[in-house]
Amino acid sequence: MESQQSSRATSLMIGIFVLTVAFFVFTPKLFSNKAAPVKKLTAAAVAENDSRILADAFVVKPETIADELQTTGTIAANQEVDLVSEVARKLTRIYAREGSYVTQGTLLFKLDDADLVAKKKKIALQEKLAKLDEKRFRELLATESVNQQEYDQIATNLNVLQAELAMVDVDLGKTEIRAPFSGKLGLNKVDVGAYVTPSTVLTSLDDVSQVEVSFTIPEKYASAVRIGQIIQFTTENSNQPFRGKVLATEPKTDLNTRSLLVKAISENRSGKLIPGSSAKIAFTLRTTNDGILIPTQALIPNAKGYSLFALKNGKAEQRELKTGSRTKGTVQILSGLSQGDTVLTTNLLRLEPGVAVRAASVN
Repeated sequence: MESQQSSRATSLMIGIFVLTVAFFVFTPKLFSNKAAPVKKLTAAAVAENDSRILADAFVVKPETIADELQTTGTIAANQEVDLVSEVARKLTRIYAREGSYVTQGTLLFKLDDADLVAKKKKIALQEKLAKLDEKRFRELLATESVNQQEYDQIATNLNVLQAELAMVDVDLGKTEIRAPFSGKLGLNKVDVGAYVTPSTVLTSLDDVSQVEVSFTIPEKYASAVRIGQIIQFTTENSNQPFRGKVLATEPKTDLNTRSLLVKAISENRSGKLIPGSSAKIAFTLRTTNDGILIPTQALIPNAKGYSLFALKNGKAEQRELKTGSRTKGTVQILSGLSQGDTVLTTNLLRLEPGVAVRAASVN
């Protein structure tokens, strides 16, 4: 009997303990005024719930566009000449060194002139005597000791001798070959002792302080050429860009090629431009200050040419285009776009007119 009462007392104490613990655990939650926290959506979850198509965008801005024509040309010396003798004589001396720079008037070659020197000496003696005769007859004419005809014969003889002396001086000048302008000499074609004629080339002389750049452009661009216009060009033997200025054009186009020949001049103080070499020329036809350039990746080929998708009011809008000049990564738009328009450049295969689009990035 006592054991049953002890067991009931133990069970009662355990029950009271359980009720006490439950009271302290559940009572704060029952009487709390705080609402359960709301679970926040992550950016990834928002993106998953967004049905708009992601695409990169490009905002159209005014650009300075130079409409260039690419062509090739030939570089030539500003002045060049093959030096020859005017007379057939033996070469007695060479003064200039091959490949050197010489100034205008420098003596380069000397031909044999022994016979001309002797002839000049003979005529000079005759002229001396003729001068004495002319003086004596002029005094006699003043006293009427001789008539006018006799004096005229003596004076004419003196004039003839003086003319012959002048002719000898001209022939002596032809035995000296001088530089007609300042420039660079080529290689000598003859040696001392050679008998040269007017058909014998002695050497060449080139003025390379400036060079001429000749090139042709199609006839449809002929009216775009202006005297003094700047061109840019490169050569095969140098990566350096060079500049030139249009000097002149032919008055008419070539009937066979329907092209216009243009000549430009370029400074060559450094000597890097070598006559005879080719040049790759960029010729600016016109410049536009408010042109439109877009990335070529935005273009969509079609039967009419090209189109693209523009972003307007959050939706894709297809535009037909008229394109102009191209560069490596851009294309000029002549019609179909305006400044401030937004062009879509990626995810083009998924785009259709009216589809909702979200710009992933804007350039």
